[in-house]
Formats: sequence, C-alpha cells, structure tokens
Amino acid sequence: MIDSYEYKWTCSAADLKEWDLFLKGDPRGHCQQVSHWLASFKHYGADFEVLMVRNKENRIVAGVGVLIIGIPFFKVVIAPSGPVISAGHDQLFEDILHLFLEKARQKKAFYCHLNVPALKEDVEQLRKHTLSTIHTDSLFFSGRPGNQFKFVASINGFRPVIIPDHANESSYKQLFNSFNTNTRRNIRKAAHNELELKFATTEAELKQAYSIIAEVAELQQYRVRSWDRMKDMLLNMIEDGLCLVPCCYANGRLKGALVLWDIGQRLTYVYGGILREMPDLKGGHFLHHEMLKYSIRKGYSFYDFGVAGNEGVSRFKEGFQADHIEFNGTRYWVLNKVKYLLYEVFSWSLERIKS
Repeated sequence: MIDSYEYKWTCSAADLKEWDLFLKGDPRGHCQQVSHWLASFKHYGADFEVLMVRNKENRIVAGVGVLIIGIPFFKVVIAPSGPVISAGHDQLFEDILHLFLEKARQKKAFYCHLNVPALKEDVEQLRKHTLSTIHTDSLFFSGRPGNQFKFVASINGFRPVIIPDHANESSYKQLFNSFNTNTRRNIRKAAHNELELKFATTEAELKQAYSIIAEVAELQQYRVRSWDRMKDMLLNMIEDGLCLVPCCYANGRLKGALVLWDIGQRLTYVYGGILREMPDLKGGHFLHHEMLKYSIRKGYSFYDFGVAGNEGVSRFKEGFQADHIEFNGTRYWVLNKVKYLLYEVFSWSLERIKS
C-alpha cells in the first residue's frame, strides 16, 4: 500500500520544518513527535530521524519520529506517541510499523518500542484526534506490552476538558458549569484577586518563568529538565508557533507559569509551577481557566491537561472534569536477547549516568 506514496527517513531542516507544521495543523498531531522535542534529546547523546510519507500532491499525510539512543552496537530505538497518520490514510499503519522495526534493525538496536496514539476505548469527541482502532491481527500486538526503557517517557493518552459547540459564548457557560463546585469557587476567587495574564516570549521572560517551574519542582520533589537544556527548544517552538508560556502576575510580580504545546489543534499542558503563598491567589486555576478560554477562541474541541502528576495534581485536574483517557499502551520488541539481558543487568545504574 505504501508503494503508492513517496516516503523517506530524514532529518533535514527543511523537512523537519514541514513536519512540525503538519503536526500543528493535523488534529492527530502529537506533541511528542515534534522535531524540537526529539532534538532536545541530543543533550543526552541521542540522535533522531523522522519517517515522512507524502501523497501524490507532495503533501505529508503520515510519519513517525524516532529517537536513536545509545552507543555503537548497543542502541535502542523509541517512537514516542507515534505514528501520526492523517484521517483517510489509516491503511498506512501496518507499513509504517514494518518500516519502524526495519529502522531499529538497521541501527542494530537490541530493543525498540512505540506508543501508538490510538485510544483503548472510542470517545466520540476525541475520534478525529486519534488513529482508528488497531485490528487484533496487527503487527503492533506482536510486541510485548509495557515499556522496558523508561528513560523516555511516553504520554499515555489524554486528560481532556471537552469544549462543547466550539467558539461561542454558550460553550463557555456550559463548560464552566461542568466544573465541580470547588473549582468554580476557586476560579471566582482568582478573578477577585485581579491577576494579570502575560505570555513569556523573550529569553529573559522565559528564563524567569522557567525558574519558578524549576523552583516548585524542587520543593515538591519531582524532576524537570534544567533551563540550559530547555532554553533552545522553548525559544524555537515559540518562534514557530508551537508553544505558549502563559504567566500569572499579581501587582506586577510573577507568581506562576505554564508551558503548553500548541500542536494537533489543541493545547497540551506539559509543565507548570505556581508559587505557594498566603493568601492563596489561586494562580493555577486562573492560568488554566484562561487557557481554556483561549482554546474556545481558537475553536479547539478540547484542552489537554496532560496525564502526568501525583494524586493531588490529578484531583486538581479532575475538578475541571479532566479524566484520564488511555491509549492502547506501549509495545516493545527485543531484537537481540544477549544485549537485552546485559541491559537488564545494568539498567539500574543508567539513571545516574543518563547525561
């Protein structure tokens, strides 16, 4: 089937620019496939390539970005949240999966995995944003379920706030009324605190915003990448219209910030940090509420709260009626049993020497 298309593996700047625009505009686009995010793993010595599939009009209709991690003769190949295939071209899935496995073998990888953005259970409002149901006889199910290489996190699904009727006043009222009582009350409290929304765009503004995100992460004992390893990606993605960094100010002082990808005709929450102060200004409620209103103005069908977070973070998201809807999950293939056994023996020490 794929022989009637033009396809190639590439990492040229011109191709990647086109790939990123495809991901932004196609409702099935996924933030973990964008070239800026794949390229950010070069800080850890990884390489990447993107398989692009074009139709007869030379338009990208499908593809998958892969990370190639390791040293010669001891590599893994990872496809996070891919492939991405435009509606009407789902028949390409099996061919792309074959090409993915072929690439892993070509790179002499001992292990490979991919996390396909197809939902376990059909949700009508999300249907246009995911691949069709994967057939039980697919090559995908020849892989073992799970992720045995946890140094690259794959996003398993959505936490969507479904936006009814798209961009109109009634859709906002309907959306607001769907939030739980506590969330509605906190949004109203934030409005009384006269908070101000600004978007960070310059390097200085982004550094200040990210410093709060890193500070909150340290206080709450979870890890985010350092500013030095995020700077170029954030600046380039903002320049390309793929990222937003909304910031919350009170009396001219920065109180919190979010990082969101604007990809796949939706906003996806990636990182965030709100300073904990007394009285609580409800900056988190303020920022997410503003981004929901932004999503309505853009005509997006949902706002993705992201699936990461501890129990408290999950409760916060659920207050906006954002429940976790899962993908099929990750499947992996062991391509060299001896090297894989060696990896299993020494994998406990890899986190310490990740960089």
